[in-house]
Amino acid sequence: ELNAVVIDIKDSTGTISFPNNLPKGPSKSGCVVPDLKEFIAQLHESGIYVIGRISVFQDPSYTQLFPELAVKSKATGGVWKDRKGLSFIDVGAKPYWDYIIQIAKASYGIGFDELNFDYIRYPSDGDMKDANYAWMKASSTKAEMLESFFSYLHDNMKDTGAVTSADLFGMTTTITDDMGIGQVLEKALPYFDYI
Repeated sequence: ELNAVVIDIKDSTGTISFPNNLPKGPSKSGCVVPDLKEFIAQLHESGIYVIGRISVFQDPSYTQLFPELAVKSKATGGVWKDRKGLSFIDVGAKPYWDYIIQIAKASYGIGFDELNFDYIRYPSDGDMKDANYAWMKASSTKAEMLESFFSYLHDNMKDTGAVTSADLFGMTTTITDDMGIGQVLEKALPYFDYI
């Protein structure tokens, strides 16, 4: 019997799945569900726990809308892209953090039981030597910058009552460094209900 379901709130294209007043990038892909609030209510009537997935730093649509917040290419000065042609927001770009919090609060407001944050990492596939993180503080490591985001997210969501979870690479349970993507299990544990 189905007892839980995961629905994309913001997928890896940057599309937000329900009507909203948040900034919209040029992405034409992705699914928008006009009656998502009603659908969540139906799921609740059937005793189903509803998890909303928010793809965070991989967001080609938002990088087109706000290229100044994106990971940059050292060679061209333009937006850096991975092997699949996808772009990422720079983890240190704090203005984007507020956008994620807006999405999270709006999602909790329409009935999601849990907010699951995915792609909470630096990029990993592509010419990593060409990636420039202009928003990174000179005194911080990738893991510290990511922990700053986790802390900021937690502080801004803790009074809402929303349950939060984080998707991390499974290797964070066995490897002691950040694998070059900033993910360290111990730096995420204090800020989420589930990992």
